[in-house]
Amino acid sequence: MGKDLEQSGLWDPKWNFWQVLYLILVVYVIELFLGWLKIPDFLGAISGFINYALIGFGEGLLFFVAIIIFFKLIRAPLSATGLINFNWQSILYGLGGGVFLFFCVGLLGDFIIERLGTPEPQSFALVVQGADSLWQFVVLLILGGVIIPLKEEIIFRGLVFPPLRKAYGNAGGIVLTALFFGVMHFDLIRFLPLLFGGIVLTWLYAKTRILWPSIIAHGVWNMLMTILMWWQKG
Repeated sequence: MGKDLEQSGLWDPKWNFWQVLYLILVVYVIELFLGWLKIPDFLGAISGFINYALIGFGEGLLFFVAIIIFFKLIRAPLSATGLINFNWQSILYGLGGGVFLFFCVGLLGDFIIERLGTPEPQSFALVVQGADSLWQFVVLLILGGVIIPLKEEIIFRGLVFPPLRKAYGNAGGIVLTALFFGVMHFDLIRFLPLLFGGIVLTWLYAKTRILWPSIIAHGVWNMLMTILMWWQKG
């Protein structure tokens, strides 16, 4: 799967971790001025749902534009993130990884809930609980299963992992990337499940040297969680 490895920045990135951190900070500052860092009110109402969805898609677009500009500035192709060789093997790795994450992270989450109690629901869960039509469910599937995984995998696996791997080796890079992934979700109770998920997703990228399996796995994981939450609420 790594025949186009020379196109990827996995082994020899032209950027460093601090540049990526600065990129993320710039996007967050823009979101702060746009008011996107504040969770919309009335998530259970249609107005709150629309605001949440618009911010979600808008944030994804903002990050994609920022990433494209970043690669223009460092004069590197976007394929350096590992966006190469989309094929059936990538899909199979992604599907297997996503199902594995869904069950394992779910079990780990149940274990934590038994000992620490049920945490406050995330904003995405509140939106799912308030959604009552098929079109809302489809929008949430696209947002959670396509936009968010594509954005987060390009950032965490495609941009953050390569320089950390170069500095600390494969195992060190995987763990540090997963730690950063967990910390950046700003959720102490769910940190361990996110850390585990981050390790699996980063390992997939390191194993295949292609970003698509991680994107697909992340998307399948999120989609299955969305379907489960939708089914549980009846």
